[in-house]
Amino acid sequence: MSPSDQSWLENRISAAVADDFYLDRDEEKGIKEETASKGFLIADTEVTLRSILDKYGAVSERQLLDTLDRWLHQFTDDDKKLDPKEERDALDKAVRPATGKKKGLDPRIAEGYVASFCKVNGIKRSTDGNKLTIPLVLIALIAFAGVGGFLWQSNKAAEVKVETRTETRTVTVPVTEAKLTDTDKAEVDDQLRRAEEYVEAAQFTDPPEKSAKACLDTIRRIDSSGKYRSEEIKDLITKIISEYIGLADKSFGQEDKVGAQKWLDRAKLFHAESELIREKERAFGMLPTEVSSTPKVVK
Repeated sequence: MSPSDQSWLENRISAAVADDFYLDRDEEKGIKEETASKGFLIADTEVTLRSILDKYGAVSERQLLDTLDRWLHQFTDDDKKLDPKEERDALDKAVRPATGKKKGLDPRIAEGYVASFCKVNGIKRSTDGNKLTIPLVLIALIAFAGVGGFLWQSNKAAEVKVETRTETRTVTVPVTEAKLTDTDKAEVDDQLRRAEEYVEAAQFTDPPEKSAKACLDTIRRIDSSGKYRSEEIKDLITKIISEYIGLADKSFGQEDKVGAQKWLDRAKLFHAESELIREKERAFGMLPTEVSSTPKVVK
């Protein structure tokens, strides 16, 4: 990038954030479309963008949504549930201004994203339910505490029944998941086509509702067994991760370790090639060197 191009880009970004210290997704998209038309590299634009944001203490809505997305995945990937404390913690990470920043994520945007995330990923969100459910359960437990042994025996019987039903479901669910209807397959085909288009447009994770990640999440929900068009999906994810690793390499080569970590964190959102990403983090000095676990031979 020439000095004049660099100066233009810095002024362009400054004009967008100097008044409110907040770069929303539409503003950032517009800037990137302008830089792309001028032939600027995405990585160069990102480095300048991060520099100007730091200069003004401003924030990128897209980056804050990525932070929120990572925390939501961390809280929900295992049990597909988001309880009130987890939701508060995730929102706090994005909405509360970070050190050196004058703003955090717009609460309305954050709330809308949490609702969309839960819907797209099939997450049970406790705050969507009846807020009196927990208090009523506690009252019921206290009221029946006096029945002692009978209640204990009844509960044990109930536990056995629940466990039995759970075991039955565990056996039958894989068979159901493997049988996709023609409608399901058509939807997967469409989502994969869209994901490929988003990848070509470098919309890997942003905007959240119109990105390759959103399409791949939808495919995962439709075909939880991951068998239909699995190789094509795997190849697409590998391509996305390769792009992020390439950006991480360039950032690290420019001594921008924070930027390199950001790109690797984006790659982690796709839940694949985890060992490759860890190896890259080790190479960048982001992880402690592992001590070999090979036992010594005692002679």
